[in-house]
Formats: sequence, structure tokens, C-alpha cells
Amino acid sequence: MVDVKKIQTSELRYRRLFEAAQDGILILDAETGAITDVNPFLIHMLGYTREELLEKRLWEVGAFQDIEASKEAFQALQKNEYIRYKDLPLKAKDGRLIQVEFVSNVYMAGNEKVIQCNIRDITERKQAQEALLKSEALLREQSVRDHLTGVFNRRYMEETLERELLRATRKGLSVGIIMLDVDYFKRFNDTYGHAAGDVILRELGSLLLKHVRGEDIPSRYGGDEFIIVLPDASQDVTRKRAELICKAVKQIHFQFEGQTLEMVTFSLGVAVFPEHGSTSATILKAADDALYRAKHEGRSRLVAAK
Repeated sequence: MVDVKKIQTSELRYRRLFEAAQDGILILDAETGAITDVNPFLIHMLGYTREELLEKRLWEVGAFQDIEASKEAFQALQKNEYIRYKDLPLKAKDGRLIQVEFVSNVYMAGNEKVIQCNIRDITERKQAQEALLKSEALLREQSVRDHLTGVFNRRYMEETLERELLRATRKGLSVGIIMLDVDYFKRFNDTYGHAAGDVILRELGSLLLKHVRGEDIPSRYGGDEFIIVLPDASQDVTRKRAELICKAVKQIHFQFEGQTLEMVTFSLGVAVFPEHGSTSATILKAADDALYRAKHEGRSRLVAAK
């Protein structure tokens, strides 16, 4: 014999849970796919009235219409006992985009087959995840950048150079190296102070970032010395890039505390893998030797490795 009181108590308990749930809940007719019930939380989340939701299929409701292939996707609810979308964008009636987790289950309610869809707002979780990813990306970026000049640091340059040389060896390509530093930088610091010297280094870092190719790796090697790694660059390409930087540097008028500083010059040395070295150590030494010759020959000039 059916215990009517127990059934009524169970239905009342379910209804209270349905009404008080802190997730959105939709009940669909498994045969037609039409919405037969919706809880208050979902109405508040999406901004649609109960009347705007009831008796409609999901793909007919504005919140679900922008989902790619929504009709096919939600018709699949009628064929599968369990479907989960971990990250589904729904558009509220006021135009807000809400990120939700969507889970559907099929079960029998008396003699009727129904589909229950639980819809959880994960917007805050997604925002927290995105903020964390941005923070991690920022930390990664900071870990490979020189804090004063904005170019890459020495460790990143050395690691990248090793990878580029291995790739160039496999594919028979060239890698260009430009090494440059400030002429008489110590004397300049002694005369104007380290704060003025930092201005020069920052300006040089900014200039290098503007005058290199997207694939190049400009870096601060140490002190006032900078290195640019140019993947897939021939001797001709590397030299032309160095000449462009040399020309751009000469057009800078350095300012410090409201006054224009005396003329600052730079020396550059250029070397290319594999012509001037087969390892990172030998190619860097070739560029350094070329830079030394530029200094020895009078500074403020560009010299290529022999």
C-alpha cells in the first residue's frame, strides 16, 4: 500500500530544497525538451521571469541562444543521462555574461522521465583563476627581465642562446650576436652620479626594445653591457640591425634633472654563428673581441668579428 503521507513529506522536502538551492535548477520534460520548472535562484541569476522560461526549450531562451550550436547541444540532453559543461557562458537578460558550470541528469519522476539541469555561477572562480594566471605570468615575466632597463636578463639570454644555437645547428641556420656598451661609462658615473647613469641605461633599454625584431632577444649582460641575440639572422642582417641601432642611439639627447647631458656614445661588436663560433662561449667571445676592437680603434663605432 502506498504511504501517501510519506510521499507528500518527501515532495515537500524536495520542494523546499529546490526553492532554497544556491544553484540554478531547471527541470525539463525529457520527451519535448521544454522547461517545466525553474527555481528562484536561476530566475535571479539570469534576470528572466518564470513566465519567460516555462514551456520553452533551452535554445529558445535568450541566455542560451548564443551558445554555439545550442539547439544540437541541448537536444543531446534528451539522449544522454549525464552531460556536463565545465565552462559555459550564459548571457543574462541585462546583457551580462555569466560563466557557469552546467550539469544535467535524467531520472524518473513517477511515470515521467525528466531532465534536471543544475547551473552553478562560476564567474568569481573564473575571475580568481584569471587573476592568478595573470599574476603568475607577471612573476614569470619579472623573473626573466632586468628591472632597470626592461630588457631580458643575462640568465634568460644565456638559456635562450643555447636553445637557438641547437635549433640553428639542426636546421642549418645562422644566429647573429650584437654586443654593445656605453663608452667611458665609469667616468660618466663618477662625474654625474649613478642616478644619471641609470637614466642612460634605461633609455638604452627602451631604444633596444623599439629597434629589434619581434623574435630578437635584447638583454642586459652586466653593468653597461648589452647583448642582442638575433635568431635566423645572417651576417648581413645582423650588421644592418646593428647599424640601425647605432644610428638611433646617436639621435638620443639624454636628460637628467632638467638638463641635457653631454654627448654619450656607444661601441658595438657583431658576430654570427656558425661563422665566428660553434658554441655559445665562442660566439660570445667573438662578439666581445669585436667590441674590444671597436674600443681600441677609438670607440663610438661598429666592428664585425673576423
